[in-house]
Amino acid sequence: MSNTEYGAGPPPSQAVPQWPHRPVYLCAHPAVKTREYKPGEPLPLGVPVDFETELFKGKFFCRLKPIDPHPEDAAGHKEYFEGKKRHYQWIVQGQFKEELNFSDLVIGDFYERPFLGIPKGFIMKLYQKFMETMTPGVIMDLTSDSPKVLAAFGSCQTLRVDHPGQEPDIGSGDRIVENTTLLFGKDKKFSSESKRRSYLSKPKNSSKYTTNVDYVYTAEMYDHAMCIGSYYQHALGVKLDMVKILNGQPMGFAMFTRRDKRLLYKFPVWHERLLEEMAREQDSKGIVIHMRNSTTSSV
Repeated sequence: MSNTEYGAGPPPSQAVPQWPHRPVYLCAHPAVKTREYKPGEPLPLGVPVDFETELFKGKFFCRLKPIDPHPEDAAGHKEYFEGKKRHYQWIVQGQFKEELNFSDLVIGDFYERPFLGIPKGFIMKLYQKFMETMTPGVIMDLTSDSPKVLAAFGSCQTLRVDHPGQEPDIGSGDRIVENTTLLFGKDKKFSSESKRRSYLSKPKNSSKYTTNVDYVYTAEMYDHAMCIGSYYQHALGVKLDMVKILNGQPMGFAMFTRRDKRLLYKFPVWHERLLEEMAREQDSKGIVIHMRNSTTSSV
């Protein structure tokens, strides 16, 4: 599949005042099937959502720090973020439908249009070094016409591999307990999350391992820099407004194969401010964008 086919997908058709988690709108990419929700329908925060693609079948659980969660998750949401620097929690759990090499699995996203206002030279090198410290093995291309921000799947914060029926219940949103015995055996050099992250972030190491279609994989991810709930990135003491940078493209949660960009899952997170920016720039082109205080579309 081409990058274009796995772009963001259409903006939300639902008017902003109707968004259940306003100012954000979490939805599935058109290539992702969700069991209980129609294509493009808003997906809930703080409860598990079942989904399936050609390469993966499972569920996810998502929290965004500044966004009110599902009522059932109010207490858990507060406990997870209170006193922490994390801006979101993303847990994905399920089974791969094919044996895939770990070195070929990346989380992050490919973008179709260039970012705007990205500095080059020393400042960009300093920023990339900061991001490499935050996320081992990160791949960043922010200045080309087709930007990408990717990290090795094996560098996720927490990873566990289980026999079916022995996987943790992600519905509570509790921190996942690392367990990679089925992947590495009882080798003590992978006894901690940090050691496993560092090791699997290097393709020469991760290429030694493949996914097993008979196992259930659970991965938890969070971030101390990127706040998807507000569309601001906090880095090097600077607060960057991603609405101005993304050029009308939403952030979200996604996983691909590195070489041929086959999609395992993708869930865009649109933001009200992003649609407002798109409306200002694209009004003359006749693109339908739902505005802040209107239940009808503005053309």
